[in-house]
Amino acid sequence: MSIMNAVQEAMKKAMKERDTATLETLRMIKSALLLKEKSTAREQEMSDSEAISTLRSEVRKRKDSIEVYKQLGKTDEVIKLEQEITVIEKFLPQQMGKDEVIQRVKQYLSEHPEINHAGKLTGAMKKELGELVDGKLLNEVCRELLGS
Repeated sequence: MSIMNAVQEAMKKAMKERDTATLETLRMIKSALLLKEKSTAREQEMSDSEAISTLRSEVRKRKDSIEVYKQLGKTDEVIKLEQEITVIEKFLPQQMGKDEVIQRVKQYLSEHPEINHAGKLTGAMKKELGELVDGKLLNEVCRELLGS
């Protein structure tokens, strides 16, 4: 089942359960996916990898907003955005934890000892791991391990 179809099914379920907070978030997700789909001329549906990157972007936007709202002391908004992130993350594949990322980067470095720049290492690891890892976390780990 594609991510768009999964969102549709979740919307139906939220409507039946009269869960308005979840339903609003699902509508925002669907809107973001449709905007992405309509932004380029295409013959077929959006691929799941495109949908995943769109949803990750939505999560990132909300995390950035949470930081701003925390600084302003708006706890109600922070709680609302955290709930939205929880709903969105249900449609995303599980990402690797920091310990697992460290292990994979160390393994890659042992196989490629010539890499000594954090940017090059981050780029190579992002190609290898793709959507399994958060880019910020990966960059942080690469910098730590290379001492940059």
